[in-house]
Amino acid sequence: MRSEVSSRSGPGTGLGLRGRIAVRFAAIALLLSVLLGTLTYFTVQRLILDDRHASSIEQATGDGSVIAATLDAAAVNPSELLASIRPPSRSTPMLYRDGEWFAASLQVRPEDLPQDLIQHVLDGGAGRQVVYIGERVVSVVGIDLGEDRGAYFEVFSLVDVDNTLTTLARVLFLAGVVTTLAGAVLGALMAKRVLQPLREVTEVAEDIAGGDLERRLDESLDKDLAGLTGSFNSMADTLQDRIAKEARFASDVAHELRTPLTTLTTSLSVLEGRQDELSPQGREALELLSSDVHRLEQTAADLIEIAQHDAGVAVPDLEPIPVASLIGRLLSRLRRSDIAVDIDAGASAALVVADERLMARILANLIENADVHGGGVTRLRISRHGDMVRLGVEDAGSGVPSEERDRIFERFARGAATAGSSDSSGSGLGLALAAENVRLQGGSLWVEDSSSGGARFVVELEVGS
Repeated sequence: MRSEVSSRSGPGTGLGLRGRIAVRFAAIALLLSVLLGTLTYFTVQRLILDDRHASSIEQATGDGSVIAATLDAAAVNPSELLASIRPPSRSTPMLYRDGEWFAASLQVRPEDLPQDLIQHVLDGGAGRQVVYIGERVVSVVGIDLGEDRGAYFEVFSLVDVDNTLTTLARVLFLAGVVTTLAGAVLGALMAKRVLQPLREVTEVAEDIAGGDLERRLDESLDKDLAGLTGSFNSMADTLQDRIAKEARFASDVAHELRTPLTTLTTSLSVLEGRQDELSPQGREALELLSSDVHRLEQTAADLIEIAQHDAGVAVPDLEPIPVASLIGRLLSRLRRSDIAVDIDAGASAALVVADERLMARILANLIENADVHGGGVTRLRISRHGDMVRLGVEDAGSGVPSEERDRIFERFARGAATAGSSDSSGSGLGLALAAENVRLQGGSLWVEDSSSGGARFVVELEVGS
């Protein structure tokens, strides 16, 4: 499991604000589409049916008048008379006279007509009724011809009206689907536009948290967010001032300690040169004093370096350096040629973008940490992974528990192994400084388990060209 020194928190689970806005836009578009589509469908349906009913009544009335006049003029065959009026193909005329039915077509039979309408017309009335004949929907208009002429019925097909309404319903459904999708897309675009200022706030906040204390929000970002941007920039200014004051304080303390430390170191050198004149108790006290003075001296140097990092004045001198020669020079400078080195072919031929002085500090801190708290360095393992080169410092200890792998890189942090060790010479700043120096070079530092069961501290740097 990889545990990095610093990382940004990932996105939360569930539907985000942008997604919720898009869903709500889609829901509103769907609701409006349903309401508008329903209103449109029933309005058009009523208009078409009313128009068709009016035209069918008008046509049936006219055809009935022609038939009544013809029946009065001469004795004719009713079937021939019905055929002679030549009604449109969408209607079928029928005549009931003297107890017999006459029709110009066999498409509609007398028993297909609604009996209540027939009875109503035979009683001297007139009427219209929509019924189904088989799978066809029709409108039946009945008219009493009066004076024993009988009753006239005309059947009008409404299949074309039904097809028209079905097509309309499909069109409205597709329009609703398209409108809903368009609403979702529009919602997503609007959300993206609305959330753009918040994304910029997030980016600036992450940059500040990552150490770029000079980043600020553009106060002309959005007039509605003027209060937020002003408060955010004011908070960032206050934070920067506080960090600068703390860095100056740490630096001033460390510098003030240098003079008495120099005096102590000089005095110790004199005493160490004449320690043979001291009693055994005096020599023991001198050893303890020497150890603590050297520890204090190292702590002061580390505090000064930390203060430089916090103040932003630590600038790395980056350059492409061959990995193999870099490792050789670092071990020679640290006088640790006894450490075994495993380097793969890909890493050996690569150039790494680094500052050699900082790399020496990083490697020294990791080796010291391994010697003091990890039972000593067992090997350096260098490998290449894509565009990155990894330098791993492996120790002979019991490893670092997963719950401590982030905390040990904090300042003055002490892990379980350190707490249980009798050696308290460390200041608790070595790994924190190593992490800061790696970050300055654009790399990453983390700890993981080695193949032998100990800890492996991994420095990852970018390959240069």
